[in-house]
Amino acid sequence: MTTQRTFVITQDAALATALGRALGVAPERSIRGGPAAGDFVLLDAAGGGDATRGNAFSLCRALKREPRVRVFVVLRAEDPYGEEIARFCMADGVVHADPNGGVTGIDRIAVSGGPARTRPPVDALLERIEERLQADPGRAATALQRIVAEVDSGSVTTRFTDQETGLYDGAFAGFKLDEELKRAVRFHQALALLLLDCGIEAWPKDDALRQTVLAEVAGVFLEECRDIDVLARFTPTVFLFLLPGTGPDGATVVARRMVDSLSRREFTGRVVLRPAVGIATVPHPAVTDRKGFVARAERALVAALAGADRVQVAVSD
Repeated sequence: MTTQRTFVITQDAALATALGRALGVAPERSIRGGPAAGDFVLLDAAGGGDATRGNAFSLCRALKREPRVRVFVVLRAEDPYGEEIARFCMADGVVHADPNGGVTGIDRIAVSGGPARTRPPVDALLERIEERLQADPGRAATALQRIVAEVDSGSVTTRFTDQETGLYDGAFAGFKLDEELKRAVRFHQALALLLLDCGIEAWPKDDALRQTVLAEVAGVFLEECRDIDVLARFTPTVFLFLLPGTGPDGATVVARRMVDSLSRREFTGRVVLRPAVGIATVPHPAVTDRKGFVARAERALVAALAGADRVQVAVSD
C-alpha cells in the first residue's frame, strides 16, 4: 500500500517549518528517488530547484511528467508573474508566503495519510469490459462495442481533424472554446485565445506543395505548444490556439515564439510567411461568451496585420 508523502523543496528552513505547520505534516526535504503517484511537492520559487533540473519551474515541469504527482509552487507576495509561470509549467496550484512567516492558499492542498488513489489504465478497463461482453453473448452488439470499434478505426478523430494539417478543425475548435471558456469562468482561471494568420495571400496551387507547407507550419505549432493546449485550423490561413492557465504575458511569449519561428523558417518551395497574432484573454469584464471572446481576438489580429508589431493583445474596451 502506497502512502501519500509531502515534500517541501526550499533552502529556507523557516519557510519549510511554516509550510509543515500549515499542512499539519512533517514534510520531507529531499526528492532523491523521486515522488510517486499521489505525493505532494511544494517548490519554493525563490530556491526550490535542484542541481540536475535547474530552477523551481524547470523542476515543476519535470515532475509533472507523472501527472498523478501534485506540484504546488510557493510564491512570495511581491512576485507578480509567478502564478502565471507556474500554471504554464503545469503546476497544480500556488501557495503564497509572506515575510512574516504566514502562508495563504494552503487550503487548496488536500493532504491525507491514506493510500494514493490511482486510476486503472484505459486499456485495462477496455479489456475488462470486453471480457464481460464476451461472457454474455446477448450483449455482443451493444452500443459500447460499436463505440470502441469506431475509436479503433480512427473514424472518430478523423471527423474532428483538418486533413491538411492534422490539427483540429474549426467546428471542433468552437466546441473546445465553449468548454474551456466555461471551465475558466467556473474556476476563476486564466485562458488565452490566440488567432494566428500565416500572412500569405495565397497558398501554392500545387496540392502536394500546399499540404507539405501546411504540415511544416503545423509542426512549428506543435513544437511551441503544450499538451494541454488546443490547436486548430480556424480558416484556410488562420489558426486558433487555446492556452489554459495562461494570461496576456504568457500568451504574448508563446505568440512571439511562433511568429519568430514561422518568419525565420525556410519552407518547402521557398514559401515565405509573414505571420501575425491577435490575443484575447479572460477573465475580462467585456467577455461573457464565446462570440465576444473571439471578437476581441479578431480585432487584435486586424491590428497586428496592419501594424509594425505583428503580435497584438486586445486592449481594454
